[in-house]
Amino acid sequence: MERELDMAVLRANMLFRNLTDEEVLSVIDTMSPRVMKYAKRTVVARDGDEFPEIGVILSGSVHLFHIDSSGNSNLMDVLGAGDTLGELSAVGRYRLHVTVTATAQTEILFLSVDRLLRKNVLTAPTQIRFLQNLTLAVAKKGQYLTRKLEDSIRRSTRERLQDYLSAQYHKAGSRTFVIPLNRQDLADFLFVDRSAMSNELCKMRDEGLLKFEKSSFELLVEMPITDDEPDPNDKE
Repeated sequence: MERELDMAVLRANMLFRNLTDEEVLSVIDTMSPRVMKYAKRTVVARDGDEFPEIGVILSGSVHLFHIDSSGNSNLMDVLGAGDTLGELSAVGRYRLHVTVTATAQTEILFLSVDRLLRKNVLTAPTQIRFLQNLTLAVAKKGQYLTRKLEDSIRRSTRERLQDYLSAQYHKAGSRTFVIPLNRQDLADFLFVDRSAMSNELCKMRDEGLLKFEKSSFELLVEMPITDDEPDPNDKE
């Protein structure tokens, strides 16, 4: 591939773990790589589209959302640099069930994994290790979707807020952090009513659990609010 890629971003992605920079570039070159740029608020792909390639976000951020039959917008995921989108669609040849929209100036590296899965005889150890990583990435996405479904069915608004804020705390490594969502986006992501969520945040603030100003939060309680479950594959 002629374009120079940010190796630090690629190494942060599960698809390329345990691969050297040379091996990363080598396996990318076998998958018809292409880089696309998207302006803020541009639709990358729509619900119902075929999505035959995996996208690795090189810079910027995207929202994945689904609009139900009642017209409600449900924010399914928020992805940034180093994250991957479209694994399930690319591997299974399924159509998308979400719309993908850039929320900032965004660059995405698209890779045709179909070439490795169905059109190649795998002989190179690098290709085999990449497919092992891809298998884990698909399993991780399935685990994420399962937990999100469980949260949407069983948990109260406060419990959903606690889980989300706890995850942001673990990600930032600090009790003070800025979330990548405004109030409406956060409500859509948690599958809750915005007014009910805002009321719950105010209750948590009045109880001395946290402080907040727009998207900035400071957690005042002993952490974690909820345990951060480690990914067993990160230890390998």
